[in-house]
Amino acid sequence: MTGYAVLDLETTGLSPTLHDRIVEVAVVCVDASGEIESEWSTLINPGRDLGPHHVHGITAADAMLAPAFADVAPWVARLLTDRVVVGHNVAFDVRFLTAELARAGLPLEIDAATSLCTMQLSRAYIPGASRGLAVCCELAGVRHDGVHSALGDARAVAGLLRHFLSLVQPEVPWSATIESATHRAWLPPSDVPARPVPVHRGDSRATHHWLATLADRLPRVTNPPHADEYLALLDLALLDRALSVHERTSLLAAAHEIGLSRADVDQLHRGYLAAIAHAALADAALEGRGLSGVEAGELHGIAGALGLDGDDVTAALAPAGMSVRRPVFALAEGDQVVFTGELGRPRDEWRGIARDAGLVPWPHVTEVTRLVVAADPDSLSGKARAARRYGIPVVDEPTFAGLLARA
Repeated sequence: MTGYAVLDLETTGLSPTLHDRIVEVAVVCVDASGEIESEWSTLINPGRDLGPHHVHGITAADAMLAPAFADVAPWVARLLTDRVVVGHNVAFDVRFLTAELARAGLPLEIDAATSLCTMQLSRAYIPGASRGLAVCCELAGVRHDGVHSALGDARAVAGLLRHFLSLVQPEVPWSATIESATHRAWLPPSDVPARPVPVHRGDSRATHHWLATLADRLPRVTNPPHADEYLALLDLALLDRALSVHERTSLLAAAHEIGLSRADVDQLHRGYLAAIAHAALADAALEGRGLSGVEAGELHGIAGALGLDGDDVTAALAPAGMSVRRPVFALAEGDQVVFTGELGRPRDEWRGIARDAGLVPWPHVTEVTRLVVAADPDSLSGKARAARRYGIPVVDEPTFAGLLARA
């Protein structure tokens, strides 16, 4: 045996038999004395909604960039080869890992006999410890950063393992587990998979501005006749005053198809921002007041989404002889609304609110669906994917509440 492989997973739920999937995996390789040798982690695209975002904190925008588990399965298997798998409540992680490996065509042998559980060991070696990882780490004096991130938790479990090893050396009481792991069937030594490129939390925000992917070399189109098609998409995309990854992709595709250059899009965006700014000023003037801080903040948010800055907001607020063009999306009585994912409010509560507003909550997305409400506008759920195929807006709960207020 070469040592231990500390494993931690974040998942969409509690049971792989109920179609829950892994959304983040981390493996920290530790030598026989408990010292960390290497670590590796990545987000995983589960091909479905991400489940309890409020627990794991993973955004759909980041998960969209991530590999499927099948793409990293050989590498994960290699990291675990000839090592005792260690986890806190390791049975949970092993169930998910076994299911995902089998789905990827790698039905490998992982069970309690070849695994070590720090939750179980804590009962013997940490007086007064409860089941929770955070409490065990606190009582053992182990650092625990990045709670509910796979790598943060795996590092903490590695710290607990090192603590236990320091208490039992030189003869570990789990020698039978080590022996079983040594004889476990894993990948042949010659099959060394390529190291996958990992995707981590925040990677979607760290990319260059989305407009940078629009080719500047496209021919200049003077007064593009189909600019309204692009602006109509922009109306829908900015219902929530932000642009999700899916919306950016759709806008880029539309710009390419219409034949807009980067300069064309910049011009359209400045005009769009100016139109919204003038509309806000007109509303404020009717009420005998100036632009509020909230309204100004909203304009800056829109400018940022459009690749513009504070100077552009200042220019947009300057007087100009132009027509005001305002977003036209509105909900009407009888419109079908679909809810998806783990929302902040119970779904039945949202359905009741929708009915009270004259809307029709619908269980699935069809071509006549007017709106889909999700916890995350970049949701990977089947309903959200269907909505995008039909060109139906996907918005978050605050945006939906705002639309109801304006209806």
